[in-house]
Amino acid sequence: MKTADFAYVIHIATTPEKLWQALTTSDALEKNWGRIASHWTIGSEVTEVDDHGELLWKGQVLNSDPPRLFSFTFDVIGSGEPPTAVTFEIGAPASPVTPNEQIVRLTVTQTGFQENSKIFPGCIRAWPEIFSSIKTYLETGRPLRFAWKH
Repeated sequence: MKTADFAYVIHIATTPEKLWQALTTSDALEKNWGRIASHWTIGSEVTEVDDHGELLWKGQVLNSDPPRLFSFTFDVIGSGEPPTAVTFEIGAPASPVTPNEQIVRLTVTQTGFQENSKIFPGCIRAWPEIFSSIKTYLETGRPLRFAWKH
């Protein structure tokens, strides 16, 4: 059986610590992604619920190295597919940055999609939207207002 992987890179005018907070605090996650809960420590559970409290996906934190890296499993409820693995890496841009500017590179990878995955198209659509909202939120103070957020 073949598997597929997905990677996305975005640069954000912020610090690693502020980006880490936006990716791991309930308030920021709810504004930019969804109702996601976790302690973000190795072995802790990760869940997202909808507005009615119904579980959308669950996972377990595999790695956590604040403010540089974390990964978790991603198991979409009712998909019938095995969990994938999502990794967030926060680092410096490859290109030089102007003095006194703070820019970080966020690389997100999701691996282990099964061949002909039903969830793959939704994931490759959603990640750029989620991280564009996080970028806007950190740079302007307001998230993007995608319809799926409400």
